[in-house]
Amino acid sequence: MTNSLTPQIRAAIINYDPTQPNALSVTEFCRAHKISRSAFYKIRTRSQQESTAALHPRSRAPKQPARRYGRQVVNELVRIRKQLKADGWDYGPRTIYYEAAISETFPATTIPSPATIARLLASVGHVDASPKKRPKSSYIPFVRATAMSLWQLDAFEYDLTDGQTVTIYQLLDDSTRFDVGTTAHIRAENSTDAKSVLADAIAAHGAPQEVLSDNSSAFNQLRQGTIGAVEVFLASHGTMPISGLPGKPTTQGKNERSHQTLVRFLDANRAATVEQLRRIIRRFRDQYNSRRPHQSLNDATPTQAWNLVEHTPATEPIPMAVLEAKAREYLQARLQRQNQLNRAGLTITKNGHVLPDTDTDRQRADQSVVTVTRANCQVYYHGYHVSLPSTFAERQFYRTITDDTFLLTDMDTGEIVFSFPLPMVALGVRGRFISSYAIRGVQVANPTKQWRIKYEQYVEEFASRGEDMPDVFMLR
Repeated sequence: MTNSLTPQIRAAIINYDPTQPNALSVTEFCRAHKISRSAFYKIRTRSQQESTAALHPRSRAPKQPARRYGRQVVNELVRIRKQLKADGWDYGPRTIYYEAAISETFPATTIPSPATIARLLASVGHVDASPKKRPKSSYIPFVRATAMSLWQLDAFEYDLTDGQTVTIYQLLDDSTRFDVGTTAHIRAENSTDAKSVLADAIAAHGAPQEVLSDNSSAFNQLRQGTIGAVEVFLASHGTMPISGLPGKPTTQGKNERSHQTLVRFLDANRAATVEQLRRIIRRFRDQYNSRRPHQSLNDATPTQAWNLVEHTPATEPIPMAVLEAKAREYLQARLQRQNQLNRAGLTITKNGHVLPDTDTDRQRADQSVVTVTRANCQVYYHGYHVSLPSTFAERQFYRTITDDTFLLTDMDTGEIVFSFPLPMVALGVRGRFISSYAIRGVQVANPTKQWRIKYEQYVEEFASRGEDMPDVFMLR
């Protein structure tokens, strides 16, 4: 209110003398001039300190006016932005601020703040229009407290300039965002290359406690009720393989987001061969880990965070029994869900009578009638094609799946003619096709001679491999 007082009222306040015989009291004076007592005393106090300066309101100009930057600074910011964009890096105000801070030739002694950089670039038209985004401060981050506690593994396809499609495997530490092993392979996503990526990273940095991935058969098959080669390899180093829920990619959100940064860099530095692509990826890893500050790390680089944060690597190998129990638990839950979905409902007539269900086989959980023909001499299990001996052709069987066994029972005699333990472990898997004689622990009634010979060969192979599960194992 004091800024709105006229100089005449201010002069009356300054000249007010309560000792005069006919002087008004302070309250009466304020009421007569329609001002508050606080405004009265502010003017009186200021007049004692500043004399006649109290006749005029103080300046409303900011005590520290905004710093003005010349054309040279703006041009340098534009140059940095163009260079970052050409190199395939993020080129927002924060990244430009980082580059300007480490530049030895920046024309100003004080680096503009990210907000000021955004304003300066907008003034010269160097901004990309984008919709408003949710504030990053509103997100609740889920991150491990120590390095080596969790790695995230994922893969995506990328096209080279010659039209060849390769697979890029990206492997990050969850806590520090440190890139521990991103590389490229020629073949489509598969467990052999995934295991190679993990082996190189473990050789360089040690084994983490856990590796998180999606439910691709190349990475983690536990939710399918089987044990894959990658899971066996990780368990032998003391690392527990874990996966996100199906259809929930946000669980692997850090890795999913890092794909965007890597693809932008690769698009700006196109490669014609896989070797060129690998060299470019190594250059990306050096820049990403050691030079580029990360916003989620309070502007520290992943290397700085990696060196500062406590490391908690894996210790002892994980027994195969642990993986088998985990796969069995997933399988049991999956079968239970299927049983609930496939449960037949009641059939009620118009008169309210409940009709009996004549399809008794359908009421038995996880049991169905399987017809094996000579042209299609195989049985199906969770999408896998399991071949059967030719003696099974032109016959019908009951298929029963329990918690730990797959069974085929002859419909006429009731004899169990084919079985194998769950989770299923097999050698020589070709895509979705599995030979029955290559399944560990398989039992067959009246097999052919050729089937028996191959079965004995695989029994010896399983025995020679032992419990360590060597690298050439193809497990499903």
